[in-house]
Amino acid sequence: MGTPELVMTLMVLSAAAIIIWSLNVRYRRQELRHKERMAALEKGAELPAEPAERPPVPWSPRVYLLRGLIWLFTGIGLATFLLGLSLSIGRRPETLEDRLWRAQSLRSHGATEEEIKQYLSESKDSVRREMPEGVALIGLIPMGVGLAYLIYYRGEQDRPPAV
Repeated sequence: MGTPELVMTLMVLSAAAIIIWSLNVRYRRQELRHKERMAALEKGAELPAEPAERPPVPWSPRVYLLRGLIWLFTGIGLATFLLGLSLSIGRRPETLEDRLWRAQSLRSHGATEEEIKQYLSESKDSVRREMPEGVALIGLIPMGVGLAYLIYYRGEQDRPPAV
């Protein structure tokens, strides 16, 4: 397994481990609360008070500012990471198998034998990118979401308050 596959595998496994850990912590907290309540019921004691819920926070357009900044900087970070990863992976020489596969593809698309021979003679020293730089454009998606939130925040800020 090459370096990019290893990095991606570690990222996915780390995310899965964090999710599983947080679900486990939440489950154990609920389990302890349930045991406490059951013990109180068995003894005939008063049930422990439920934790006080926080009063709802009044709505504010600043929520959209926070969401917009989070999405925007996540997109910038993702694009930067993917671009750096694609540039650091480097290039590898095109293998004979790659060149033969391409020649067969050219043949099936109607290329002449002369064109295929020319391709094979020119492609001896060709290199192939392991991961194209264009993959970094995936970061534009969260950037767009973040910009939409920021535009909405700006519009809400300029609107007079509802009475």
